[in-house]
Amino acid sequence: MIEDELKDNSQRSKDITMVFITAICIDAISILLLIFQSYKLKNFTNTEDEMAIIELLDIFVPISGIAQFVIFIVAVIFFLRWFTRAYENLIIKNQKTDYSKAGSAWGFFIPIVSLYRPITTAKEIYLKTQYAIKGYNSNFKVDTDTSFIVIWWIVYIVNGIFANYVSRKQVNAFDIDSFVESNGYLIVSDIINIITLVLVLYVIHKITKVETVLRETNESVSEIDEIGKTVVY
Repeated sequence: MIEDELKDNSQRSKDITMVFITAICIDAISILLLIFQSYKLKNFTNTEDEMAIIELLDIFVPISGIAQFVIFIVAVIFFLRWFTRAYENLIIKNQKTDYSKAGSAWGFFIPIVSLYRPITTAKEIYLKTQYAIKGYNSNFKVDTDTSFIVIWWIVYIVNGIFANYVSRKQVNAFDIDSFVESNGYLIVSDIINIITLVLVLYVIHKITKVETVLRETNESVSEIDEIGKTVVY
């Protein structure tokens, strides 16, 4: 393997995109179930049919919550696989990075550090991938606008804070009125989560786009370097 050969990240980009799209679909189903459950609770008439529907919803709503948790764990794993490889490619292309490959991942989990390092490493990936392209092509224009990364991260932080608040509301729901109220908050939380997922999909799209340009440029240069070399048998 050539020392500065890039590691293809395109398949990981496709994988995490599919995982996030699945997560959006699960959130959408959860919202519909919660809306229907709240409607049935507010209009409960104590008939057998109504009770059967409510009991069925008491099964399906928790199942949707479990599905959301499972897809969240899967999304974290797949996202970090994609993210760390994108960061590793900067190191391979001799771009000066603030952290190691492992450091770019651990920044998501270390208390306090997790509030700022992910956004700085995401900016690094987007900008320095372009700097690597410019190293091959001086005419390449670097896009320095990273506002889309900032917006994603702000919404992500807000989403986490609001989700914690909603969890406390659910714990304190003991009657129909408080249960319906907590459902309302949970619906809003799911909507914010969908917005967060759409924003991160855009971040992945933007980074993948410049990664693709870098990979294709790198391959073209490698092919040119091979021209004229004498093959020894």
